[in-house]
Amino acid sequence: MKYPFHTQSQPVIGEAAKKLIEAIESGQAVTNERALALAKRIADRRHQAQANAQSK
Repeated sequence: MKYPFHTQSQPVIGEAAKKLIEAIESGQAVTNERALALAKRIADRRHQAQANAQSK
């Protein structure tokens, strides 16, 4: 993905900062619902493709 040159990073503050710190300390990841849904759809497609390939 390309970003325009005028894009600036913003500091992480508030509740998002707390979640990020907790994830870093526990060795976990921080994701949002859209990212989780996308990962699930991709995994489902791969599983379905593998099942179709085995049935042939």
